[in-house]
Amino acid sequence: MTSDAIDFAHPSRQSDAPSAPQEIYIRRSTLHDLNECLTLDASYDTQRVWQMNLDVKDNRILIDFNLVHLPRLVNIRVPPGSENLLRCWQRGDCLLSARRKHTVVGFLHMIPDTPTKVGFIHRHVVEPEFRGQGIGTMLLNHALKWARDHKLRSLVISLSTKNHPASAFYLNRGFVFNGFSEETHGDRRIQLQFARGVR
Repeated sequence: MTSDAIDFAHPSRQSDAPSAPQEIYIRRSTLHDLNECLTLDASYDTQRVWQMNLDVKDNRILIDFNLVHLPRLVNIRVPPGSENLLRCWQRGDCLLSARRKHTVVGFLHMIPDTPTKVGFIHRHVVEPEFRGQGIGTMLLNHALKWARDHKLRSLVISLSTKNHPASAFYLNRGFVFNGFSEETHGDRRIQLQFARGVR
């Protein structure tokens, strides 16, 4: 996957409440939901970023990531989703909508890879005004149930080094760091990969 496809918004803040308000409910995205899902605001604020350090000595290459505090809060804009959700819906991807009354306020798209039994979280976003209410967690929990029902073994997500809110969210919910990748074109953005078992 490209970095554009997996530059995630912070699904819900670290202070995520244990449960969302009663009027929020999660369902498999319907055809009616899909256009709304693509227009959700995936921007996020951060004052911390992951910085990669590379140290090459003799026969050793050492790489580590340090969390760096920025001098001010930065707003990161994330482009709207460009994927063909109708095609994703037709092929049976995990598409989940969080709704409040008649409005979609959150969305999760996970692509299952049947041969490896891995679910790749492609997009996970909650509208800014609804963050901090547990909606991101509700979507993730439903994705985990979907993964179990479809015999997947693990979930994987890749995040920009700028997206500390999202990396903190996933680390607090059982994911562990398991690698990184660097784009070989454009601005050479580094992506951090996190994974967790489904059981």
